[in-house]
Amino acid sequence: MNNQTFIQKIKSFISNNIIWSILILLVIVGVSYYFLKGKTSTETRYITSTVANGSVIVSVSGSGQIESSDTITINAKTTGDIVSVPVKVGQYIGKGSIIASIDSADAKIALETAQLSLDKLKKPNTLTVLQKENSLKKNYDDSWNNMSSFYIDTNNIINGLESLNNGYLGSQNKSQLGDAGRTKFDLSEKAYWDAKKSYDTNVAFYKSLSRSSSNESLDELLIQSLDTAKIVSNSVKLEQASFDYLNNYLAQSSSSQVSTNQANLASWANTSNGYVNSILSSINTKGESIQSLKEAISPADELDIRQAILNVETKQNALNDCFVRAPIDGIIATLTAKVGQTASGSIGTLIAKQKIVKIALNEVDIAKIKLGQKATLAFDAIEGLTITGSVDGIDTVGTVSSGVVTYNVTISLDVDDARVKPGMSVSATVITDTAQDVVVVPNSAIKTKNGLSYVETFNADLPAVATGVQGSISPTLPNQTTIEIGLADDINTEITSGLKIGDIIVTKTITATAAKATTAPSILSAVGGNRTQAGGSNAMRAVAGH
Repeated sequence: MNNQTFIQKIKSFISNNIIWSILILLVIVGVSYYFLKGKTSTETRYITSTVANGSVIVSVSGSGQIESSDTITINAKTTGDIVSVPVKVGQYIGKGSIIASIDSADAKIALETAQLSLDKLKKPNTLTVLQKENSLKKNYDDSWNNMSSFYIDTNNIINGLESLNNGYLGSQNKSQLGDAGRTKFDLSEKAYWDAKKSYDTNVAFYKSLSRSSSNESLDELLIQSLDTAKIVSNSVKLEQASFDYLNNYLAQSSSSQVSTNQANLASWANTSNGYVNSILSSINTKGESIQSLKEAISPADELDIRQAILNVETKQNALNDCFVRAPIDGIIATLTAKVGQTASGSIGTLIAKQKIVKIALNEVDIAKIKLGQKATLAFDAIEGLTITGSVDGIDTVGTVSSGVVTYNVTISLDVDDARVKPGMSVSATVITDTAQDVVVVPNSAIKTKNGLSYVETFNADLPAVATGVQGSISPTLPNQTTIEIGLADDINTEITSGLKIGDIIVTKTITATAAKATTAPSILSAVGGNRTQAGGSNAMRAVAGH
């Protein structure tokens, strides 16, 4: 009742004081606007993080299917009845395992015949070899006997030349000669000393050997003895020339001493020349005996032996062809060979156990792919399975479809999982570049202005925030720090310069505008309860009418 009286009084006041009612209304609206404006706040908050070391992994993704690395048709290389098939479809076999055996009886006989023919060519005649060996041994015995005679006779020649040089060709007669004669005497005397030196050296080597010494030592003795025989023969020849020159100069050709010396020199010349020829003959005969023995040991012509060897290899290959073997490790996919059938051509297929993934990449992504890059593989059909692999093939020519160029990339799996089957769908992520232990910041922190990259930084940590509130308020604006960037992935970016570990950066800026208003009671709405709208309308109409 009291309320009704108060409302009626207000209505009466408004009706009787329209001007004052309008003024009061304007005051109320102004106070409300000021109140609402005072309660509206605009606050900028910053979410920050501290710069630290991290890793950036750049990758390219694609999808494809699991395939076998190779599918091979199994062919029989010869015809014949199949006698054994020790494998079955779906079985894993290693490289070289027998898949099917073909009757090999004829091939074995052919190989044995070819081997016998080769052995016959290689096998020497025992009697002939024995004769050649005895002939060579006799040659060495004869050479040794000749050496014994050679060194005895050569010793006599050296002693005879020494007596001649000390006697008839001595200094007394030499002094009577002119320069030409003395020069001739000097040459013969030097030749004598060369002969004596060679003889003394080789006779010592001869005395260190025996008939049972090695063939190599006897060969060396023959060669050295031939040299000595030639030097002695030359010495005798020069001594004869000096002797004849002196004899003509002194005109003593009728004396008995001259005749004796002439006979000795002639004998020595024949003896030394004879040994040169006989030793050379022994060396040649020995060489012929050695060659004859070699031919007796290997009687067949070299070309005949090579042809026989090739024939054996051909027969061996024919025998090998009777056994169909797996060329690689793999799984028997199909098999048509059966025991009793005739083998001819293809008898099945073999798929490699190793599996690969082929994915298609566009022309932008393919430029980043290189052989050997690591990849991770996920499978739609096998939840939770991730397998690593590496790129081992890149198409050089792309495939154009609807104007889009794609290139196939082959990825080999690092491990073989029995659950992974050819034909399965797979998602592959190829790692194209990495940066380890470098300065990184979240991608959201990086901004760009005038072609330069920068981040916002604070010199100190911002005040802590209350639970449930994002970001901190800063009394100062952040700094703009210019940076240089390196690699970037979906989360982080490598910073190559401009920041250091421990710097405080802004990763997100939050600008929140929230208006909080306390609404003052409307004098119009307070009048008459449900009739407020009607009363208000009448009042406004009354004002308008006024």
